Amino acid sequence: MIKRKMSMDKFLNILNKFLYTIESNNRSRFDINDAEKFVIEKTGGYNAYVKTGGYYCFFDTVKMLENQSIIAPIQSSGFNGLNPALSIRWRLIKEAQNDEWDMAFMMQLSDILDMSGYIRNKKWHTQKEKNYIISIYDFLKNSNNRELASCEERCLELFGNEKFLFTEDKKVLSRLNLSYEQLKMKKYGQMFTYWIRKRDVTNSVIILENHSTFFSMKRWVEDGGAIFGISPDLIIFGDGKHIIKSLSFLDEIADSNRCMITYFGDIDPEGWQIYYTLKRNYPEYNINLLFPAYKFLMDTGKSFPIGEKKQNMNPDVLDFMLKEFDAIYPQYNDKIQKLWNEKYRIPQEFLTYEELKDMVR
Repeated sequence: MIKRKMSMDKFLNILNKFLYTIESNNRSRFDINDAEKFVIEKTGGYNAYVKTGGYYCFFDTVKMLENQSIIAPIQSSGFNGLNPALSIRWRLIKEAQNDEWDMAFMMQLSDILDMSGYIRNKKWHTQKEKNYIISIYDFLKNSNNRELASCEERCLELFGNEKFLFTEDKKVLSRLNLSYEQLKMKKYGQMFTYWIRKRDVTNSVIILENHSTFFSMKRWVEDGGAIFGISPDLIIFGDGKHIIKSLSFLDEIADSNRCMITYFGDIDPEGWQIYYTLKRNYPEYNINLLFPAYKFLMDTGKSFPIGEKKQNMNPDVLDFMLKEFDAIYPQYNDKIQKLWNEKYRIPQEFLTYEELKDMVR
């Protein structure tokens, strides 16, 4: 009896993952044969499926979901030809609230999970959420033997949806007061393009907004040159605003706590915005402007209208940048203000390989 209950719990968890994928794809109907194939696959193949309880356990689990008003057969669809028979086509029923979670069930899970929120809030008691919790509980029982995975990998394993953290259902994690560390999952930053001198020693980092400047500086450093007195260990192509989301990838290739990071982008509202956001989003990183490069741009005396290109003219960003320059090059603040007010910009591409080379002649 206990073994059969465990088998049904396992099948129930897998079937709920299947139903979630149906719902996530904005579908309301499914084929029972597809559901059984999904269970067979998730149990480890046909032999494991049979050992776990096979079709009879699958049948009982489907009928349980029907009795709980989670799914309903489409009567006109015919039957699957097996004994006992199941309708071939089924539909999802809008999830109904279930206020009948047994206190013993919640106390049983409390040896690992913080169920206090669910004990206080019966409105959270739904079958879908219950199955998420059972899946989490089963994982945590053996988590000491598990390796770190990406958030997408772990969510696919536990909830049948690699994008689970982008759905409303993610609230189950906060309701259980669970951290990513407890679930042994990590949110990896998007990768960025970079050049690195030596992987074992990375102290000086330069982030560049644009592609061409990245290659010019990379080429100059590879030729033995320095960037305004800096010999960077790592040069990153920020790809405009993309660096805002991807900078955390730095932790995968270097010890960010040891890195002195300098940023160099266009002199325009968007370029300033990128630096401003990096400073706000990564307060644990030591990020500063590559001031001599900006001095070089403004000393060219060249600038261009921003034109039709839409840029975020956030006055907070301008104030922040003026304060940054006030500490190093206060004499350039009037020019920065003038460029902003008149909607002019200076592209960083003025700093070419030839210009870097000319600086040492």
